[in-house]
Amino acid sequence: MPSETFFNLPKEKQERILEAARKEFSCVSLNEASIANVIKDAEIPRGSFYQYFSDKEDLYYYYFDTVRRDSHRYLVQAIQQADGDLFSGFETYFNAFVSEIFVGKHALFYKNVFTNMDYHGFRRVAPIEKRNEQCHGKHERKQKHRELLDSIDLSKLRVNDERELQLLLQMVMHTVFTTIADGYRRQLADGSYDVALINTNFQSKLNWLKNGARKEQTI
Repeated sequence: MPSETFFNLPKEKQERILEAARKEFSCVSLNEASIANVIKDAEIPRGSFYQYFSDKEDLYYYYFDTVRRDSHRYLVQAIQQADGDLFSGFETYFNAFVSEIFVGKHALFYKNVFTNMDYHGFRRVAPIEKRNEQCHGKHERKQKHRELLDSIDLSKLRVNDERELQLLLQMVMHTVFTTIADGYRRQLADGSYDVALINTNFQSKLNWLKNGARKEQTI
């Protein structure tokens, strides 16, 4: 997360830096991204960049957080409107946002995120508690994480405590990410994607997770 110095900047300057991040991370992956391009486009000195962010990865994941804020809010609302049903909420959430991910304003950025995500990246963006963040980011993440947990009705799940709920959330979110990544890989392979098929694949995976994939054997 950015330093307090970044959050003390005028909003206009913060937005200029984030717009420079959007351009760079929409063109190339995190590994290929250049801080030099970001600071040139944002019109800030290199030294100032390191007063705001520890490195380009820090900027990348903060930008990702800003992009998905509406997504997080909608997920919580979807679960609440489903009376705390985690799976129904995720179904509504995925169906609403999959088109935005592929054709919306941030589609190119999402494409780079999901086609290059490794386990480290997943850990950075999955809905799990982060323990090694600066105060500003830690407080915001804890607040959002608590909001998500509180929206879920545990009585509808076979989980015993929050630790198990954390594990289940990771599994569901992993299903979201891998389904989107598969859609982008298909797009890279043949130049097109099928939102209906992506939704169908997600629904199948979610049903297996919810109900189990093993068919009961009759004697």
